[in-house]
Amino acid sequence: MAAQAAYAKHLGLAFQIADDLLDYDGDPALLGKPAGQDAARGKAGFVALMGGAAAAAEAERLIDEANNALAPWQGAGEYMQDLAIFAITRKT
Repeated sequence: MAAQAAYAKHLGLAFQIADDLLDYDGDPALLGKPAGQDAARGKAGFVALMGGAAAAAEAERLIDEANNALAPWQGAGEYMQDLAIFAITRKT
């Protein structure tokens, strides 16, 4: 149970950072909405706090942590690892 909890914690935070990054520099045509809404509202998201490059690096670090948490499953968590990577590489 600890492995799943650690995976979920890191994945959830990485997903939120990725969402903030999409609002920061995502393609409005792919997003289906204008980008930059968080900044226009003065929202204190990860990009505003860390900058785009540092936020992206933190999302990658968190995904590594999420995937490392699945190590006890010895390959059975491959789908979940792919899902974690998708969470920070998605474009919409």
